[in-house]
Amino acid sequence: MPSIEWCLEHADELAQEVISTWEAKTEADKPAPVSDDFSALFDKASQYVVAKSNADHRRQFPDLNKIDAVEEQATRQAFAEAYKSYSEKSEVRPSGRGA
Repeated sequence: MPSIEWCLEHADELAQEVISTWEAKTEADKPAPVSDDFSALFDKASQYVVAKSNADHRRQFPDLNKIDAVEEQATRQAFAEAYKSYSEKSEVRPSGRGA
């Protein structure tokens, strides 16, 4: 199982993987069922991606809004914890590969 440190280090890639998996499962001609746990993980991934995007955008300017930076860190932490928990429960990564 991945450690929280590993999940934090790879949060960007993991969030993109979760979002891509969600899209593949829900946008197919015959959508695959999505568990409540995976739905919650997708919500955390989406929140993190939005917060990171907002913070990245503001970094272009000298006055990075500290609230955006804190929100990015908080959503990254929440996503990493959710990913770790999901991986431990399901024993597989969202894409179906082993952790």
